[in-house]
Amino acid sequence: MEDMNILAFFLSYPSLPIDASDEVSDEAIKRGDEFRTYIWGEKGIDVLLKSLSYVDYGKDLKRILFQFYIMPCDYERIHIKEIEQYRKNEKAIGIPIIVERSFFQFSETERREFLVSSMLSKFTILGNVVRNKKLDTNMTKLVHDFSYNLKTFV
Repeated sequence: MEDMNILAFFLSYPSLPIDASDEVSDEAIKRGDEFRTYIWGEKGIDVLLKSLSYVDYGKDLKRILFQFYIMPCDYERIHIKEIEQYRKNEKAIGIPIIVERSFFQFSETERREFLVSSMLSKFTILGNVVRNKKLDTNMTKLVHDFSYNLKTFV
C-alpha cells in the first residue's frame, strides 16, 4: 500500500571523529535516541501528522522530507542547504533542520516549541519554492493543517 503522507522524516545522529572516546560516542547515541522520540515516539510528530495526505494539497508535491541533523560537524554543516532542490520526478523536496547541542539543555516544552517553530519557519521557504516553480500545492491549507495537528504536541 502506498504511503500517502505528504510529510516524512529523516534523522542524522551526531557526527563523531574516528578517534572519539567511548564516552563521547555513547553521549552521541544517547542524544540521537533521545531526539528520535520527538519524531517517532508514541506521541511524536510523525504520529500526529500521519493524516496529512498529499492528495489534499495539490498534485505537484507528494513528499516533504524534514531532515534533522543533530549536532553536525563543521564539514557536514557547510553542505547543509537551507532547502534542497525540488525533485520533479519524485514530486519531493528535502528540508534540512540543524539541531544544536543547546536543544538538549532546553526544557521539554522549549524542545517541542523549537521543533514546531523550526518546521513552520521552513514552510515559509517552501512556500517561496512552490510559488517560484508554480507548483500546484495549497501551502495555506498545509500550514493550517500542520499547525492544527501539532496543537497537542506543544
